[in-house]
Amino acid sequence: MQPTHSHPLSIPLLVLAVVPAIAIIAWPVSLFMSVFIFDAPGSDKNIANWVILLIMLTYPVPSYVGFKMAKHGHETADLKVCFTGCLLAYSLVPIFYLASLFSPFFS
Repeated sequence: MQPTHSHPLSIPLLVLAVVPAIAIIAWPVSLFMSVFIFDAPGSDKNIANWVILLIMLTYPVPSYVGFKMAKHGHETADLKVCFTGCLLAYSLVPIFYLASLFSPFFS
């Protein structure tokens, strides 16, 4: 494989994609605590709580895949792949935020 020069913007995107990947280290603690979202009576009927739990269960997948994608884009000097990987790494953040707006757990 020939060495390629990366795009200058791919370095900050790669650094941004590393942050959710590093947060996977704390994932078991947050996963354990996420079951307490169903502590209150009737909270299992709120769909937002189930969405938050699903996000907590699947958090490592888009974070890791997004980081690997951003790294591949950086290595191949493909800014589009690097940017897509960075977006994928943070894709659960807006979904989690919207679900938390409708959950009584966060009010």
